[in-house]
Amino acid sequence: MAETEQPPSLGGDLSVDMLRPAGVRTRLPDPNVEAHRRRISYFMLLRLLLLAAFLLFTVTTVWFDAEHDIAVRDTVIWVIIGGGFLLTITSGWMLRQREGVPLRRKQLDRIAALQSAADVVFVSTAVWLTGGVLSGLVFLFPIAVLGAAMMGDRRQIWLTAATCGAFFGLVSLAQFLDWIHLGLGAGEAVTPQTLLIALLRATGAIGAIALLSSRLNTQLLVSESHVEGLLTLNENIVRSLTSGLLTVDHTGRVLFINPTGRELLLRNDVLAGLDCEEVLPGLAKHLADSGVHDHRFELSHERPDGRTINIGLSCSPLLDEEGSFLGHVVNFRDVTELREMERVLRRSERLAALGGLAASVAHEVRNPLAAISGCAELLDTLDANDEDRRLIRVIRRESVRLNEIVTELLDYTRPRKLERAPVDLCQALRELAEAFEADPQNAAIDLALELPPTPVHAELDSSQITQVLWNLVRNGAQAMAHEGRLELGVVASLEFVHIHVRDQGRGIPDKDLEHIFEPFFSTKDGGSGIGLALVQRIVEDHGGDIEVYSRVGEGTRFMVNLPKLG
Repeated sequence: MAETEQPPSLGGDLSVDMLRPAGVRTRLPDPNVEAHRRRISYFMLLRLLLLAAFLLFTVTTVWFDAEHDIAVRDTVIWVIIGGGFLLTITSGWMLRQREGVPLRRKQLDRIAALQSAADVVFVSTAVWLTGGVLSGLVFLFPIAVLGAAMMGDRRQIWLTAATCGAFFGLVSLAQFLDWIHLGLGAGEAVTPQTLLIALLRATGAIGAIALLSSRLNTQLLVSESHVEGLLTLNENIVRSLTSGLLTVDHTGRVLFINPTGRELLLRNDVLAGLDCEEVLPGLAKHLADSGVHDHRFELSHERPDGRTINIGLSCSPLLDEEGSFLGHVVNFRDVTELREMERVLRRSERLAALGGLAASVAHEVRNPLAAISGCAELLDTLDANDEDRRLIRVIRRESVRLNEIVTELLDYTRPRKLERAPVDLCQALRELAEAFEADPQNAAIDLALELPPTPVHAELDSSQITQVLWNLVRNGAQAMAHEGRLELGVVASLEFVHIHVRDQGRGIPDKDLEHIFEPFFSTKDGGSGIGLALVQRIVEDHGGDIEVYSRVGEGTRFMVNLPKLG
C-alpha cells in the first residue's frame, strides 16, 4: 500500500505564536542570536571530538607505556583534557533553550569569548607538551582561529590569531635559543631552517585563516543584518495589520495569529496547536473552498466577554516558493458595525417608503374616520334601544383606536427633531405614575416606583421619552390583564441613566424576542406592532439602547439605557 504523501512542513517562524498569554512577559528569540547560538554549539561539538581524539592519543602514549611512570607533564595533560570536557559541557548547559527566556546576544558574546580563550589555552598547552616548534599539533592553532570566527566577531578572530601566533613564536624562539626543553622533542636541537619553516608555516596558516575568516565573518554579519531587517519589516507589517491574520496547517491546526486577531477575538491564551474550530467555530467547513478565488464568508462569533460579533472572513491557500500546499491563510475583521449601519440604512429606506404611504393613508383614512366618528356621536344623542347604543359605542371605540394607530404610524415614519433639555427623571417617573394610577382601568395594578434618594438628571427630549415610558408601562399593564405588580425605576451610572419597567405578565416566547421591535409585529391580540418599534427608534435617536429580558409565565423586564448628555 502506497504511503500518503505528506505536505511540506512549515518553517519555525510560522508556527510560533506572536503573543504569549496575558500576564506572562516573555521575549521572542532573535533569529540572528539563535543562528549565533547554533554556530557556537556546532564548534563545541567539534571541540568534543578533538578532545576525545586527544584523550585517545594520551591514553595510547602514556597509560600503555610499559613503565607506567606518571610524570607532572602527564598530570597536566589529564587536567587540561578534563577541564576541556568540563568547560564544553558547562557551556552547552548555558546554551540550552529555555521556554520564554531566549538568550541575549551579550550572553552569547561572553560564552564565545570564554570558549576562544579556553581553546587558546588548550591548543597552546597541547603544543607545549608535544614539543613546541617540533610538535605535530601545530595545526590546532588555525582550528582555534576558525572556532573564534564561528563563535565571535572580527575582533575576537584577530585577538585569537595574534595570541596563538605570539605564543608559538615565543616558544619557538625560546627553543631555538635552548632556553627551554619541551615535550616529546626535548632531545632534538632546533636549527634555523627548522625554526623558519615552522614559523612561516604556522603564522602563515594562522594569518590566512584569520584573514579569510574575518572576511567571511563580515559578509555573514551583513547578511544577518539584511535578514534581520527583512524579518523586522515583516513582523511590523503583520503587527500593523488592521485585520486579523490566522494561518492554519493542512490538518486544521492553528499555526499563527497576529495581535489584531487576538484583540478581535479577545483571546490571550496560547492558540498555536489548537484546532481552528476552537478559535473560530464554523471556520473548518470553509477551508476546503480556500482555493476558490476571493472566497469570502461571514460567521457569527461569541467572544469570551459574552458579546456576539459578526466576522467577515476570506480564505486562501498557503503555498511555499515551489507552489506546494502548506495550509490556509485566513484574513478576518469585525463587520458588526458595518452590518448595523446596513440595518439602519435599510430601516431608513423602509421608513421613507412607509412614511409616504402613511401620509397618504392618514389623509385618506382620517377624513372618513372623522365623518364616521361624528355620525356616531350624533346617533348617540338620539333615542335608541340598548342594542343600538352598544353598537354605537363599538363604532366610537374602534374609531378612537384606529385614529391612535394612524397617529402612531405617523409618529414612527416621521421622526421629530429632538429638543433636548435637562430632565429630572425621578420627577418625570412620579408624574407618569400619577397619570397611570388616575386611569380607572389600572385600579387593580400595584405600580411600584424604585427611585434613588437624589435626583437623576439627563439631557433628553422630555415629551418623546415620556412617550417611550408610557408605551412600556401600558404594554406591561396589558400583559398582566390590568392586574398585578408593575415596577418602574431609574438608576444612574457614570455616563448613563438606566430606566427599567418590569411586569409579572405572561412573558414573551424566545422565538418572538428577536422580532418584538420590528414594525407591525405584535404578540397581543389586536396590537398594531408600532408601539415598541417607535420606542426603539426614539431611544436610538437619543444615542441609547433598549434591552429586554423575558421568561414565559414569569414576566418581562425592559431596560432603557440613555446617555446623560446629548
